[in-house]
Amino acid sequence: MDTKHQDLIRSTLASWNEAAPVHARVNAELRQQVQRPGFNNLNAGLHALLQKEALEGKSVLQLCCNNGIDLLSVKKMGAGQCTGIDGAANFVEQAQELAALAGHPDMQFYCYNVYAIPETLTQRFDFLIVTVGVLNWMPDLPGFMAVCHRFLKSGGKLFIEDIHPLLNMYDETEAGPLLQYSYFNRAPFEDTSGLDYFTGEAYEATPNYWFQHTLADILQAALGQQLQLCWFEEVAENIGNYCAELQHVPANPPLGFVASWQKHEQTGECDD
Repeated sequence: MDTKHQDLIRSTLASWNEAAPVHARVNAELRQQVQRPGFNNLNAGLHALLQKEALEGKSVLQLCCNNGIDLLSVKKMGAGQCTGIDGAANFVEQAQELAALAGHPDMQFYCYNVYAIPETLTQRFDFLIVTVGVLNWMPDLPGFMAVCHRFLKSGGKLFIEDIHPLLNMYDETEAGPLLQYSYFNRAPFEDTSGLDYFTGEAYEATPNYWFQHTLADILQAALGQQLQLCWFEEVAENIGNYCAELQHVPANPPLGFVASWQKHEQTGECDD
């Protein structure tokens, strides 16, 4: 990865560290919610897809896990060893605290830049999950998919749920979502208003940078790692708190997608 992108990642991770106490304040009720046996923070599409899998006792890795509540949801579905990685140390601390409150102190959370995770985790996981709000922060999408491939066991599955790339054409304004950007924009977007995507409160923040990836970019990056597509579904409902009003307009664009891929050492069919 070139020096420019490394600098952008460092600035973005600093911005996420600043956002951690803001998120903790806004989501203070999580400390009680995670203690409920049926706690589930997964969106319906990903939850339904994971319910089809034999999770019992299986190892699960979540990349860019934030405060860990999505991974905790998978743990409560019966998964075995669950490991979360995030590049913002303050969110890793929150994840550790919430997992302990939920009665799962055995869950492991580490702070690493996703492009610099130690080789010791290579091929250790049956399932790898990436949930809403990750792909746009990746300056090198093929490199990110290579990381996913590296940590999966042979036959392991990658699950990704994220906002649909079409949404990045819109800007949120006081008048509502405004179609403003090219779908094929390649320049990084810079933001200094903070990362409170729950209430939309702005605050002075270290610049963060995000990148537009088309749907073809995502699919080709996975294909480049010879990951076999098992499931792909576009979602009409809001899953990411961005331009949520669009789910109610007559010309409803896709707001999200959920997909799964399987890692094979040799070409083969996906498991049912």
